[in-house]
Amino acid sequence: PYFQSERLDIYRKYCDELIEKKAAYYAFETSEELDEMRKMQQLEGRQTMYDGRARDLTDEEVKTNLDKGMPYVIRLKVPRDEEVRFNDVIKGVIKIETNIIDDQILLKSDGFPTYHLANVVDDHLMGITHIIRGEEWVTSVPKHILIYKALGWEVPAMVHVPLILNPDKSKLSKRQGDVAVEDFLKKGYLKEALINFIAMLGWNPGEGEENEFFSMEQLIDKFSLEKVQSSGA
Repeated sequence: PYFQSERLDIYRKYCDELIEKKAAYYAFETSEELDEMRKMQQLEGRQTMYDGRARDLTDEEVKTNLDKGMPYVIRLKVPRDEEVRFNDVIKGVIKIETNIIDDQILLKSDGFPTYHLANVVDDHLMGITHIIRGEEWVTSVPKHILIYKALGWEVPAMVHVPLILNPDKSKLSKRQGDVAVEDFLKKGYLKEALINFIAMLGWNPGEGEENEFFSMEQLIDKFSLEKVQSSGA
């Protein structure tokens, strides 16, 4: 129901609130300056991430830059030397040190939000209770939790499902055979067969259930996130 391009004022409103709460800040670096920063980090063998050079600009410095019309982005102010802990429904308790979390851009110079801001704001305003997505998003969760907490919002349940893998355990990709549902349907596979097959990858009904064939109604009745395995299938 949401088009981000029609909601820019909403994202801006919450960015302003994050800035007011010192949970976000203006950054004025040019793309050339950022490229130079990353090159230096690579040469020194360090992780390439924003170095926080604009974190401590005074209100006067920010106002001066804004008055000059300097282009800017708004970044998340990730606290230093802390740990973000959250309970993933499938993976259990996950702990990530804040020192390895980038000061993510929340609002780009064109006024559009990045995924990290839009995802949190839209999910909250839609009343989302469970966020279910691929496990490659686990490392982004601390950024989202910091935004939720800074805005005083309840954090939804986090659920990161395992990936479907190639036989060699690499991530499934289009380069290694059919992966699009449409491709299988064109070959004559029934949608019921596809749904049943996908459901049984990484999940089982438990309780001594030996049946491997389920209708959609049976899958809905038996499915629970707690029975999804944590490793890729």
